Amino acid sequence: MKRTLFGTSLLAGLLAFGAFWAGSPPADANATPPALQDTNVSGQARLLGLAVPADGQLGDLLRKNAQISGGFEVIPRKSLPAALVKAANFDKNAWGQVGNVDVVILTSEAGSQIRIAMYELSKGDKPVLSKGYPAGDALGAANKFMNDVINYYTNEPGVFGSRIAFVRTRRNPTTSKNIQTAQMNGEATSGVTSNRSLNILPNIGPGGEVVYTSYAKRNPDLWLGNSRISKYPGLNLGGAISPDGSSIALALSKDGNAEIYTIDRAGNIKARLTTDPNIDGSPSWSGGGQIAFVSNRAGGPQVYRMSSSGGGASRLTKSGDYNQSPDWSQGAKRGEWVVYAGRDASNRYDIFKVDAKSGKTERLTQSPGRNIDPTWSPDGRWVAYDKGGSIYVANEEGNNNIEIIKGASTPDWGPRAD
Repeated sequence: MKRTLFGTSLLAGLLAFGAFWAGSPPADANATPPALQDTNVSGQARLLGLAVPADGQLGDLLRKNAQISGGFEVIPRKSLPAALVKAANFDKNAWGQVGNVDVVILTSEAGSQIRIAMYELSKGDKPVLSKGYPAGDALGAANKFMNDVINYYTNEPGVFGSRIAFVRTRRNPTTSKNIQTAQMNGEATSGVTSNRSLNILPNIGPGGEVVYTSYAKRNPDLWLGNSRISKYPGLNLGGAISPDGSSIALALSKDGNAEIYTIDRAGNIKARLTTDPNIDGSPSWSGGGQIAFVSNRAGGPQVYRMSSSGGGASRLTKSGDYNQSPDWSQGAKRGEWVVYAGRDASNRYDIFKVDAKSGKTERLTQSPGRNIDPTWSPDGRWVAYDKGGSIYVANEEGNNNIEIIKGASTPDWGPRAD
């Protein structure tokens, strides 16, 4: 079909509007352990020194996961003594001669099992944690063991193996945007869409399903997997699946300006949640019957909250003139934090979080460039965000910023892995 000049202008306008809710600013994130045990040296806390002598994929993944966890100072394998790298058994005295080593993780493979054991030098010669996993799946073994390690130190398992959805842009020969997912350590990338259109704003539901907006049919429609479920005239934008998976909140402009609605999984409208003459969008569900969203009813975009049935809207962000892309933490043990991207007085875009109960605001990043589109991990321990066109992960205090996916934007973190 031949695209007319009007059609091109309309598409450009819709994309500009879509970019507002995607978290792209207008033209114009070091671990405190996730409560892992620190060692105190002369009154100064430091991370636990970790040695993983294993080579190959399993060794690389264990070191990578340990670094992302934020609880360890991972010692480079090449700096470990050759005799200990080759040793089949744990020798507490020998490891004690290596500086700054507090924890050692050893691996072995016997028959159909990968065995991984963790030793603490302060606890003697016996492993404090020993697990077996099916052979042939180094990624699964490394993820599950790190979850067990985090559980050992915090009494709550980690979320390695959970997936993050994101957008990857290609500009050859024409611009296209497709949705992909990867595990939280950047491994095992998988495609959700594969076309020459523009697919944006992914959201992962509680069952791992992905909802997103696509221009595949020349209108910004909402899709769930391979099914187009909302195709009202105008915007069908920013879909967010409810914690129980039964409803999807999104912005529709079918009656004029964008308002927030809920639909069922077949696309039928269940309720209209906002009726404000200003623009409302970018909904994010809490785990307790509320929705955070963005509105320009105060002038510039700000983050608000309301009941998930509509009504009772109140403003969450009280500072800054441009706040957007809220995500409500599902980590119930860590409070009612809503993370968002905001612009400060120096025109810098960084990641902030606000306590929905007290209104307390904390800044998580303060670095050059644009830090936007934050998303909580399912346990509320980590935040993923877009930093200069790559996805980074930081802990809940904004420390231990690690790049996990290059050339990616608008992340959304899904549920725990099975």
